[in-house]
Amino acid sequence: MSQRLLPIVIVGARGRMGTTLIRNVLESDDLALVGAVDRTGAPGVGQDAGILVGLPPVDVTVGDRINARPGTVVVDFSLPESTERTVERCVEGGLPLVLGTTGLAPATRSRIEEASTEIPIVYAANYSVGVTLLTRLSALAARALGTDWDAEIVELHHRFKRDAPSGTALRIARAVAEATGRGEDAIVTDRTGRSTPREPGEIGVAALRGGASVGEHTLMLLHPDERIELTHRAYDRSIFARGALRAARWVSGKAPGLYDMADVLGLSELA
Repeated sequence: MSQRLLPIVIVGARGRMGTTLIRNVLESDDLALVGAVDRTGAPGVGQDAGILVGLPPVDVTVGDRINARPGTVVVDFSLPESTERTVERCVEGGLPLVLGTTGLAPATRSRIEEASTEIPIVYAANYSVGVTLLTRLSALAARALGTDWDAEIVELHHRFKRDAPSGTALRIARAVAEATGRGEDAIVTDRTGRSTPREPGEIGVAALRGGASVGEHTLMLLHPDERIELTHRAYDRSIFARGALRAARWVSGKAPGLYDMADVLGLSELA
């Protein structure tokens, strides 16, 4: 293997993102697939990773454990219940991690923060470059307008998505809250049974599920006489794979720390 190729392990190999990531790695000029991992007993375990994604064999067998040499970057888009195991294995091996699994429990998120003192971790709810910019623009707009403008977020995803609201919608809500000096208690995800008007300062989040939508997020900033909408629509899952692999290239060789796509894109210094 040429020294210029960055070795990559994909965790969650059989999932929608996993197969897209494998294809993108195999089709790249500067990355090398050295591992593909899925849960023990899954149908794809033991199969060649190339065949798994509809390509010729690549001599990489899908396994149920991360086995990688130092310098390898692990990219994990699996299920929340396997995230801590992935984190532990990366800490043991000193492996940089790009993590895209959403719907994580608070304890798992705490473990990620602890692990980031030992290894570099890029953790984002959404690896789209466009969504990263949307989140930053949302914060800038909310800060400029203040709490006199109502903030409502609507997101749409395919019918198979498990968590609701999406991690991206919640990240946008948190960005709006932080930019305007509000806490997370301002974020409202359920108004079921309420018989009172909207509370001042609320940041509403609504989740829609259906069809095959890859992902749509809209922030509405509403005033009695005008409205601003910031929207991102994803049409192809490969945008997330490209963003995650951009993060993998960036995090290789970085110091331990917890990073996000704003760091990858160089946006962290912006207000």
